[in-house]
Amino acid sequence: MKKIILTTALALSILISFIQAYDATGVEQYSYIIAFGIDKSDSEEEPIKLSIQVAKPDSGESGGTKIQTEVLTVNCNTFNLGMAMLNIKNVNKLNLSHCTAIIISEELAMEGIEPFIDTLVNNIEIRPTCNVLICQGKAEEFLNVASSIEDISSKFYTSFIQSAETTSYVTPCILSDFYSALHEDIKEPVALYSFTKDENIESLGLSVFKDYKMVGRLSGLETICYNIITNNFDEATIEVYNPQDSVHPLSVNLSHFKDTQLSVKLENNVPKIKCTINVKAKILSGDKSYDYSSNQSLREIEAEINKFLEDNISAFLYKTSQEYNSDIIGFEGYFRKNYLTEDELNQYKWDELYSKSEFEVNSTSYIRSGFLFLKN
Repeated sequence: MKKIILTTALALSILISFIQAYDATGVEQYSYIIAFGIDKSDSEEEPIKLSIQVAKPDSGESGGTKIQTEVLTVNCNTFNLGMAMLNIKNVNKLNLSHCTAIIISEELAMEGIEPFIDTLVNNIEIRPTCNVLICQGKAEEFLNVASSIEDISSKFYTSFIQSAETTSYVTPCILSDFYSALHEDIKEPVALYSFTKDENIESLGLSVFKDYKMVGRLSGLETICYNIITNNFDEATIEVYNPQDSVHPLSVNLSHFKDTQLSVKLENNVPKIKCTINVKAKILSGDKSYDYSSNQSLREIEAEINKFLEDNISAFLYKTSQEYNSDIIGFEGYFRKNYLTEDELNQYKWDELYSKSEFEVNSTSYIRSGFLFLKN
């Protein structure tokens, strides 16, 4: 009898598992979105244009990481409604779990992203590591250019930030960090700035936000300054004045040496912000007729590198404070350390103070080059 009961129970469990497997949605029934874009539409009733870049079904047998994509677009009132409308048009159910980039048009970012950013973060399918990009022009056109590239990689958008390791012209900007900065009161958010060029996609610099609106853009050099100040700097190549040849500048590779030290003090109602920078330097260009072997030559070159960094980082900081009034570094956190209680801190409004900030940037560079400094 026990044997019959056990056999019956086993048969039922197998049957249930087959029923569950039959009801489950297989991966072949999904259409995977690898990126989506948001634009302003031309319709007052449906003010948002939602575009999605969808991976096409692969009929080949290679099974590699290269994929073909297509772009679908719809005008809508909200992101969720737009997704529902696109699901009606699409044969398979749309899925955002493989999305690697959120593309927002510069025009829309300047008007404000508050109406939809909370919705995106609350969507459980969208990964917190999804990249946030602000594009020049229309997001729909941006995605169409990306889709025109044959067999793009499934990590296409993630590859943009890999160049940060060697150029520092960009910096990682993921959804979780972007959203946190929007809701923190010590730092404003930044996002990757991207554009189309010669039927290709490029990213260079950062979009600067104040609250929910884009207020400006940083160049590649300014982004290097941002990375140095925020300790996200790996390495970069710059050109500085050559003390021995004013016509031909020196190409210098900079790399991280020590973390940047920051301090903020209030004097006469003006924030005095001090930044102490330490980098390693390596000269990449030179000529055998130049004498770089003496200590004096090394000190002169180091002085030029320091001047270059101090001048450009100071200009970057004054631009973000006076022109944009956006504390993307998070100096307010250092300012708060000066006060023990909320009552003391509440006497001051950082937004009003920051635009009056005065900066002192001190750079120390250490040249670490080899054969250029050996006399023949």
